[in-house]
Amino acid sequence: MTQINFAPSIHGDREPCGTKYPIVLLHGLGYRDDMALLASWGRIPDYLSQSGATVFLGGLEAWDSIENNAAALKVNIEKILADTGADKLNIIAHSKGGLEARHMISHLGMAAKIASYTSVCTPHRGTSVADLGMKLVPCEHEFEFKAVDFFASWMGDNTPNSHIAIKELTRAHMAEFNQNTPDAPGVYYQSFGTTMTSPLDDPFFMLTYQVIKMHEGDNDGMVPATSCPWGVFRGLLQGKEAGISHLDMVDFRKHDIAGVDIPGFYVSMVADLKILGY
Repeated sequence: MTQINFAPSIHGDREPCGTKYPIVLLHGLGYRDDMALLASWGRIPDYLSQSGATVFLGGLEAWDSIENNAAALKVNIEKILADTGADKLNIIAHSKGGLEARHMISHLGMAAKIASYTSVCTPHRGTSVADLGMKLVPCEHEFEFKAVDFFASWMGDNTPNSHIAIKELTRAHMAEFNQNTPDAPGVYYQSFGTTMTSPLDDPFFMLTYQVIKMHEGDNDGMVPATSCPWGVFRGLLQGKEAGISHLDMVDFRKHDIAGVDIPGFYVSMVADLKILGY
């Protein structure tokens, strides 16, 4: 695995995360920012705020399409810019949120308003788990998708479409997406990932880890390591005692994982953005 190296911290800086531009955090598939019991970013927003960052949440739907979420994100970001008076924002996106941000930047005229784009465990080249899902439940009218959409509506989604949301994460769709979604000049793109070392690292992903391992190799339980890189690839976060899963990377369990302080990782990430001038 690739070791992540950040720039040295600013000596004596009381606000190491006090970036030039505000931070917007974007969650992935299946989450909302207003879920009381399952906070989409754990302790991370508080850690960043306490370290000097101005932090906002993106307000994405849990089970909507990339295109629809990107359109909603544009509205939310324009409001944040108006409220703060900032010229630009820094985006940090986990999983599918990274694809919605890329779509917004490249297709919705937002490149001039985004200073930097950071993706974490985003399936830029798709995942075989989505491929398998489409094979097992190929029809959008099947009960499984209807059940997910019903649950998503109950959670607060306005236009859930789990069939499209999962189909868009297939390897074939992402190859087409990448061809049609070039990076925008003037935006700094970087990416991070992680991997589990065995199915036991996170029982929640025990089966999906093995599916991806069989077809694509090392993975975090949802996204192959080969699918994470985009722009400047900063590496895979390494656990000291075990692997780190897809959900671990957003502080889902709110405690150190595999000997790693996950919120501290994001503090280092944002401190690095500050050093880089963003």
